[in-house]
Amino acid sequence: MERSLPQELLDVFDRSTAADLVTIDRGGRPMAWAVQPSFDQHAVCIEMAAVPGEHDTHVALLFASDAPQPMVLVQGTAQARVAALRVRPERVYVWERADLEAEPELYDSHVEEVRSAHNEEPEVDHAPPEGGPSAWDERLAALGTTHERAVLAFVGPDGFPFAVSVPVRADAAAGVVRIGADPVGAPIETGIACLCAADLRVRGDLEEDHGGWTLRPHAMVGATEG
Repeated sequence: MERSLPQELLDVFDRSTAADLVTIDRGGRPMAWAVQPSFDQHAVCIEMAAVPGEHDTHVALLFASDAPQPMVLVQGTAQARVAALRVRPERVYVWERADLEAEPELYDSHVEEVRSAHNEEPEVDHAPPEGGPSAWDERLAALGTTHERAVLAFVGPDGFPFAVSVPVRADAAAGVVRIGADPVGAPIETGIACLCAADLRVRGDLEEDHGGWTLRPHAMVGATEG
């Protein structure tokens, strides 16, 4: 894939000191972790400390900054090393200027060229919504006030984890967190998701609501939980 990645994109990886790693646990549930990535430009791979628990080898890394910097999502297969994970990019989505309403560019190792961001990999089954009522936590009330954006992580239809940085707003009366965008190119659908903002990590169900998306929280997740 390195032949198809422009230098400016490699520079994003090289200068990034923070990213969000998305893994899938044995129950098919996504989880986002704040990591400190290290980019090996010679090998064209990204390395970070290992995260606790057992996870699928399919992972994603989100590099999200405010405009005019791009928002970049890397999908790949993680290789375990001594207390570390190494990911070689297999598919990279780039939203220029972090514009969620613009079609992202897609760099795909399967075709070695840039094409529109419509993944053509076969769909696979993944964990259905958990269902049930909201498990509201008062800490979620800060979303949309002190936290304007959060990382929304879910499993795509091809079985790879996916993540985007989106504006959010807590709706305590309805017991949900409202997602303020439907990013072009992001395969969002109903199912289990994880939402992270600063020290808040919540797992719940993504649901459609009057043309938008909401997360119905089921559990606040600790930093060491998988």
